[in-house]
Amino acid sequence: MYQKAAIHPLSEDLSPISNDVFDLLWEIFSQIGKFWQDMDDPSPYRIQVYNFVLNRMNLRPIYHDYYTSAPAVIKQLKDQLGQDKAYEFLFTDQASNVSPPQTPVAVVRQHIVNEFIAFQLALGGFKAFGAVNYCGYFGGANIPGKQVPYRTFEIAQ
Repeated sequence: MYQKAAIHPLSEDLSPISNDVFDLLWEIFSQIGKFWQDMDDPSPYRIQVYNFVLNRMNLRPIYHDYYTSAPAVIKQLKDQLGQDKAYEFLFTDQASNVSPPQTPVAVVRQHIVNEFIAFQLALGGFKAFGAVNYCGYFGGANIPGKQVPYRTFEIAQ
C-alpha cells in the first residue's frame, strides 16, 4: 500500500540547508561517537544523517532554524572552550537539558544533540556498551558461550 510522504505545508517553502551547515551537523554527529566511544567510523552513516536532517525539517519546519543557528552556537563554544571541551560541555551540561530550552546552547542540545545521540544508538552505537538486543539487532543465543537473552524452556525448569 502506497503512503504519501509526510511533509508539513510550511516545509515546502524552506530553502535547503547549506553544505557548511550540514558539515557542522555532521561534525556534531561524529563528535558524539568520538566522545561516547560508541562508533569507530561514522562515515558510512553520512547519507542517513543527511536524510534524518531533511526528514526533521519536512515534518517540523522549525528544525530548519535549529539547524541553521547551530554553527554560531558551536563557534561561540569553541571560541570560549576549545573544540574538545566545547563538545564535552555540549554533551554533558545538565542545565542545557532543562526543558523548555532557554538558551541557544540548550536548543542545540535538546533539538540536535539529543536526537543525534538517539539516532546514533539506533544505528548500532549501542553495541559499544555491550547491548546485544536492540532495534533490529539480535544477540545472545547467536553468540557462542553467551547466555541467551530470554528465558528458555531449559532455564525455566
